[in-house]
Amino acid sequence: MATPARESRQARIRTERLAQLGTLLAGFAHEVRNPLSTIGLNLQLVLEDFREPETPRDKRTQKRLSTVEAEVRRLQKILEEFLSFARAPEPRPQPTPLNDRLQAFVDFQQPEMKEHGLSLRFYPGAGIGSPPVDWDHLQAAIGNLLRNARDATPAGGEILVSTVRDGDDVLVRVTDTGAGIPADVQARVFEPYFSTKKAGTGLGLPTVRRIVEEHGGALTMESEVGKGTQFTMRLPARGARPESEQKP
Repeated sequence: MATPARESRQARIRTERLAQLGTLLAGFAHEVRNPLSTIGLNLQLVLEDFREPETPRDKRTQKRLSTVEAEVRRLQKILEEFLSFARAPEPRPQPTPLNDRLQAFVDFQQPEMKEHGLSLRFYPGAGIGSPPVDWDHLQAAIGNLLRNARDATPAGGEILVSTVRDGDDVLVRVTDTGAGIPADVQARVFEPYFSTKKAGTGLGLPTVRRIVEEHGGALTMESEVGKGTQFTMRLPARGARPESEQKP
């Protein structure tokens, strides 16, 4: 039977090995990115020569080159998201008027949602104050959830962003009225590289979860097929001041 000291040592070794592996993979991705960019650029130049194909052979060549270029772009997207996931800087939380920032962000996103035939609204909760968050990181996480909600919701649907004070925590929720996620898939949505989207990289939700956990919080999901999905960020509210105590 393993002793607590031995288990602690094994856990530390696993953590160190994972950190080393992450560093190696990030370095590998960085080295691959440059030649892949060169390949993509040269493919674009070659495709210029086949912009107006005349013979059947030229048409076949153009089609095949376009397929290769699309795959290169997909690989570039995977590499960029992996590097973003692996090398993201540590968050620097500071008191942030969360409701104000979220309202401005939702206002910014509304025109794009409208183009997709969707309604996007924000419901600010009371007593949210200014919890300590790194807004740049949190905004990226919420933007990721909004993109997922947009892709999952048919035209005419709604996407809601809301905040709620829950004791010592602040809850930020993104809710959609989309297709929902089947029960057999829900357990895998946070796995790196697992995606239900044809062109998805599978790093979006793991990145969101990492950002929330780096803030000392937790990310949860509830979904029902045919009704929609709700993601909840539970963030510590320590240091948050009520709106009534904030300066105008």
